[in-house]
Amino acid sequence: MEKNIVIKLYLVLMLLALISIPLFSNAKGEDKTELLKKAKYEESVGNYWAAIKLYNKLLELEPNSADLYFRRGISKIELKDAKGAVEDFTKSIELRPSFVDTYKERAQAYYDLNDFPHALADNDKAIELDPADADLFYNRGIVKLKVEDTTNAYIDFNKAIKLYSNHAAALLERGHLKNKQGNNEAALEDLNKSIEYEPENPLAYKYRAMVYISTQQKDKACEDLLKAKEMGYTNQIQKLLLDNGCYELSHNTIKPE
Repeated sequence: MEKNIVIKLYLVLMLLALISIPLFSNAKGEDKTELLKKAKYEESVGNYWAAIKLYNKLLELEPNSADLYFRRGISKIELKDAKGAVEDFTKSIELRPSFVDTYKERAQAYYDLNDFPHALADNDKAIELDPADADLFYNRGIVKLKVEDTTNAYIDFNKAIKLYSNHAAALLERGHLKNKQGNNEAALEDLNKSIEYEPENPLAYKYRAMVYISTQQKDKACEDLLKAKEMGYTNQIQKLLLDNGCYELSHNTIKPE
């Protein structure tokens, strides 16, 4: 009798043990899911320090998660910690070497560090992985402008526009390069399209004003310069307004600073 009771008790304990294993496992899984949900929420509302702390906890649970290193790197980029972002993206690439977005984001981090050779290398790799992404060609073109390789920057902007004809940023940069080359008619066409697709970009109005200045259309130039200033753009605007007599043309409705 006692032997049967012991056997039954043993079986009950074994059954309880088997049942408890998935329960504890699920509880841990739910904890990670909740942490990830909170981290993504904090990231989405701009609380990047809070997001990083949560990603730190998640990485303690999953130290080989390429996605967690990637997400933490994104938050570091937003906090201007480009060096820390490069470290996280590099680790993510080690764990998942074929994810195009990681090269794209690391290229941006290198760009922020003024490390243009590495930024170009990562853009090259990203394009190799996804040659149909217009943004990747645009990004590489911007880096090439930084190293004064305007010929190949122009080629990249062309490619971006060929892949996506409404690419306002690529049209903007290509139009500005055309203006510098003296091809003002083509420059104006690009800049008009850029403004059509993205009318809230003050830089586009400044660049178009420079075309109008080149073609002696002062009234139109002043109109665009004043528009850029009203939108909060300040880089060289004040000098251009003064040099071109724009305050007089506006009948002093906007006073010089």
